[in-house]
Amino acid sequence: MTQVPNLDLFMGRKEELRSLLAALHGRESRLVWGPSDAGKSALIRKLFAELTESERRGCICWKGPATRRQLLSHIIGQLFAAGNPFVRKRVDFDGARAPSLDKWLQNQTGLGLRGILFTALKQGCYQIFVDHFPPITTGMARLMKEIMYRCETPIYLGARDHCREAIGYAWSLYWNDSLRIHVGPLNDREALCLLERCIRAYGLESLDLGNFRDEILRLSDHLPGAIVKMCELAANSRYHYGDRIKTKLVHVDYLMQSSSLHTSPTSRMQ
Repeated sequence: MTQVPNLDLFMGRKEELRSLLAALHGRESRLVWGPSDAGKSALIRKLFAELTESERRGCICWKGPATRRQLLSHIIGQLFAAGNPFVRKRVDFDGARAPSLDKWLQNQTGLGLRGILFTALKQGCYQIFVDHFPPITTGMARLMKEIMYRCETPIYLGARDHCREAIGYAWSLYWNDSLRIHVGPLNDREALCLLERCIRAYGLESLDLGNFRDEILRLSDHLPGAIVKMCELAANSRYHYGDRIKTKLVHVDYLMQSSSLHTSPTSRMQ
């Protein structure tokens, strides 16, 4: 793949970003939902860029599926890294240090982890971001509810829809539109502007673009992730026929890559 230069490909989303910032500063949980490649993760990265360094230190992120214990351990590990005084004290009391933190976490009971987490969250200003999570089970929804209301710690959940089938029992936590931020397709002007940025970023200007612009806008449904990924593919010479781009092949391979990503295990958000 061609490496994109350091260029901001974030486009639009002013209203969504404003709503997410307002929710974070008001310490209110939100469901951030929209189709694949709508830019939910990009919106959250843009949010982080708008925060102060101290605010970013309070953001705890997880991406992909997890058991209840995995999520508890990960959040506590991040609290340790952020210098949470209660977690640090508990780890030090047991004679553990940063290199042995994973082993210390493994030695804790599930109930013990839960107690540590609830006490620690009350001693600071934290926000939890969870993305690409499978439909929430009853037990996970109960944990999320306790974090949100008992610990007064907001959870921002990323999902492809807001229906019960998509987010499971978390539906009861984000039950009306005021608790949801929809990330949909870009408007015509924003989609075209993003496409032009991508054409420059991936060096496509030297090629015969013909109806490339119209086709990419149509095939992408104006979803920013689709526009960026198809332009990235189009920069590869295997998709060129002379100086023309085989746009249909680009689209097919984009769909195949997207399908592969959605069916393979995802990793933690770093």
